[in-house]
Amino acid sequence: MRRLSPNELPAHLRRGRRPQGVRGVALLMVISAITILALVLMNFSQTTQTHLSAGVNLRDEVRATTMADTALVMTRACLDDKAWGAMAQLRTKVDLNKLCNLLLGVFVRGRVDLPVGGLSVELEGITGLGISKGDIEEMVLESEEAYIGLAGLVCSSRADINCGTRRTVMRQLRSLLCDPAIAWWFEDERPDGKKYTRAEIVGNLIDWVDSDDNRVNIDEANWSLVEGAGEGEDSYYRERNYPSKDAPFDSIEELHMVRGIDDVMFAYLHDKVSVYAESKVNPNTASAQVIASLIRANAPFFDNLEVSSCGEEATGKDSAQTLVETYASMIVDARNVRIMTKMMTGNFLSKPFGNANAFMQIARDPVTTIMSNPLMGGGLAQLGGAQAG
Repeated sequence: MRRLSPNELPAHLRRGRRPQGVRGVALLMVISAITILALVLMNFSQTTQTHLSAGVNLRDEVRATTMADTALVMTRACLDDKAWGAMAQLRTKVDLNKLCNLLLGVFVRGRVDLPVGGLSVELEGITGLGISKGDIEEMVLESEEAYIGLAGLVCSSRADINCGTRRTVMRQLRSLLCDPAIAWWFEDERPDGKKYTRAEIVGNLIDWVDSDDNRVNIDEANWSLVEGAGEGEDSYYRERNYPSKDAPFDSIEELHMVRGIDDVMFAYLHDKVSVYAESKVNPNTASAQVIASLIRANAPFFDNLEVSSCGEEATGKDSAQTLVETYASMIVDARNVRIMTKMMTGNFLSKPFGNANAFMQIARDPVTTIMSNPLMGGGLAQLGGAQAG
C-alpha cells in the first residue's frame, strides 16, 4: 500500500496540520507561563514567610516586654514598704533578694502559654504570648550594692571635688585595679597606642560623670584630686568624635565609651562595679573579689602593698595579695555555710549577716564557721574533741 505525500492528502486533512515553527512557539509560551507562575509562587512564599517571621518577632517582643514589665511591678511591690502593710516589720528581718527572687521564680515557671490567633495550634514550633515552661531558666534580682558603686563618683557640689563618697569609691577602685589578675594590663600599650596608669583610669571615670570640662588630676601620693589646668575633657575625647558625658552612667555598657577602657578592662570591671550603687557595699551579696578589694582599700598596709605588687615594677603576686584573696574567699565560704545552716533550720529567707556585728564576727574568724558546716558533721568541735582525747 503506497503512503501518500502531504500534498496528496485531501484538503480537509491538510488544514489540520500545523507547521513545525508554530508548534515551537506554543511550547515556548507554555514554558514561559510555567516559569512566570513559579516566580510568582516563590515570591508569594517568600512574602508569606516574611510576614510570618515579622509576626513571630512581634510576638517575642510583646512577650519580652510583658515579662520585663511584670517582673518590675512584682519587684517594686516586693520592695515597697506600703505593699507589706502590717507585715512591714518582717521585711527588715528577711533577705529581700531571696524573697523577691522566689516570687519571680513562681512568675516565670507558673505562667500558661497563651496562643495568638491559633498560631500555636496550627504551626508546629510557634508558641503564643505566654512564657512556656523551660523557655526561661530563671530571673534573678541582684542587689546593686553587691558591687563597687560608680554613682558615688558624682559629687553634689562642683566646688567640692574631694567629696566623701568620691574619695571612698576612688580608693575602692584603686584597690580593685590593684588585683594581680589585671596587673599586666597596665604594663603594655593598649590598642589606642597609649599606656594607662591606675590613676588615669579612675580619673577618666570621674571626668566622664562630673559636670565640668576640666580634667582632674589624681595625686598618687595620697590619692586626692586637684582640678587640671591643661587639656579639657572634650579635647581629650576629640579623636573619638564625641565629648565626655558630664553626667552619671546610664548602663554598664557605657564604660566602653570611657577612654582607656577597652574590651579587656570592661570584661574585668563589668561584674565588679555598678552604675547605680554609690559607696556602700553589701557583704551579704558581694563576691570574694569585691570583698578582697574592700579589705585592701581599708587596710593600713595597702599603700606599701601597691608599691610592691600593684605598681609598674611588680614582677609577680605579692604574698600579702594572696593572703587577702584567700581571706576574702574564706569569708564568702563562711557566708555560704551560714546560708546553708539557716536553710536547714527553715529560716531560708533570713540574711546571712543581719547587721555589721554579725559580719565582723564572721570576718574575724571565718574558719570556725566553715568547720561548723553541718555537712562536715560538726567539723571543728569534733576535731577539737578528738585532739583532746
